[in-house]
Amino acid sequence: MKKIIVIGSGYGGVTAAALLQKSGCSVTLLEAAAEWGGCAGKFQRRKFVFPVGATLAMGLNNDSIHGKINRFLEINVEAFRLSTVMDVTVNNETIKYYSNKESFLQMWRKKLPASADKVEAFFREVWFLSAILQKHMNEFPVIYPHTYQETAALLRGMSRNSLRLLPLRNKSFKYMLKKHGLTEEYMLREFLDNVLMDSLQTTSDKCSLLMGAAALDIYHEDAWYIEGGHYRLIEKMIESLKDNGGQVLKPRKALEVEKNGKMWSVKDHRGNVHEAEHVILNMPLSNAEKILNEKDRSSLKKKLRYAVSDREQWGAFSLYFGIKDVMGENAPLFQQFTAGENSLSDSSHFFVSASASEDRRRAPEGHRSLTISTHVDLKNWSTKEMYDKKSSKLKQQVKSRLEKAYPGFQDSIVYEITGGPSAWERFTLRMDGGVGGFPQIPGYSLTDAVSHRSGIKGLWICGDTVFPGAGSIGAASSGVHTARSILKRRIL
Repeated sequence: MKKIIVIGSGYGGVTAAALLQKSGCSVTLLEAAAEWGGCAGKFQRRKFVFPVGATLAMGLNNDSIHGKINRFLEINVEAFRLSTVMDVTVNNETIKYYSNKESFLQMWRKKLPASADKVEAFFREVWFLSAILQKHMNEFPVIYPHTYQETAALLRGMSRNSLRLLPLRNKSFKYMLKKHGLTEEYMLREFLDNVLMDSLQTTSDKCSLLMGAAALDIYHEDAWYIEGGHYRLIEKMIESLKDNGGQVLKPRKALEVEKNGKMWSVKDHRGNVHEAEHVILNMPLSNAEKILNEKDRSSLKKKLRYAVSDREQWGAFSLYFGIKDVMGENAPLFQQFTAGENSLSDSSHFFVSASASEDRRRAPEGHRSLTISTHVDLKNWSTKEMYDKKSSKLKQQVKSRLEKAYPGFQDSIVYEITGGPSAWERFTLRMDGGVGGFPQIPGYSLTDAVSHRSGIKGLWICGDTVFPGAGSIGAASSGVHTARSILKRRIL
């Protein structure tokens, strides 16, 4: 029986741990925080439960990534599919992201009548490319494949159209806008920039065309609200791990990871030493490098070491509100607002995730819990003076914008708390507070992404900074890749 230690209970780590334990391994999961889930976790204040990140979920269809994992583990969560995924407000113009594609196109026809045919052709090509790529991703391919099983996974996703993706793998989304003559359509560009920034950490000018196509399409095909939030799915996988005989320990911070002959040892903050044949680091690459000693660190793959120094991440400023429900029954559960600046480079837009009016896991009756986040440049939040100045300004921008959307909002606030990059670093242990994975731009994504293979036998890395990248489905996929590599056979 293979012994495995998993460090971190974010989506990548908990997915790998639950799959491996159910497949006959002996798994110990260490989590440094008091709650499971990392950036997909939760915290409670008074009667309100706040998901650390947004609660918009993807990939729960039976043949999709989370759906396949859930079916294998025999778990499920209470969730409902969204007919309107979100509202995106650009300069007081609200764009509804309908899940139904024809309704979505009809909406754009009304918004941009002069360019309606070009906009439709643009989105239909985006969806076409996404369908090809998604067929691959649902087979959990590894790029580049190292084993027969990984090659087989890549081939299972092949179709006669797959070769059409190859010339586009290094193209940015700007290529598609230019092809369809839409580079000057401000409203469309702002809409795309807002959505791509939240899903892929970059804008249309720089975003990988193929990853961007997949991100835009999945909102139509597979977007859900999970009752409570993502933490519910994390907790279900923890239960599966325990029910199948795995060991879970929290709060238990791993301090040192070291290879001793054929075994790995992990020392935790209580002085305990855990030994196993395999160690899975579910953490950003910068954290993974620091937890190793100098000898093991020097043995890491060069691509991994270079990625730590060469690839920048965004930080996040988050606001959490417990409010009396002044939003009304028909209020969208997910919204994006432009905060009034002219660029998406820092704090210019924010994403609002509200609890459903009937969701008692997040708020008492007659109330809602809101998780709100905006991207920030980490360099601009490095001192207390910077934090105080910027957080005060951002908080007021957000409150004013929500007051305009929902009169009485500011008076309805029962509880509020904020968190900047230092809070993310403190509570999720992400170095410097970087979140969301690397921006999915050509040179960072797909064939240029970092592998889950560390370059050292028995040491693996999963999470949002390795292939395939950001988001719950990206992180969970990396957990599947790791589990398959350790088992040396196909699961799922």
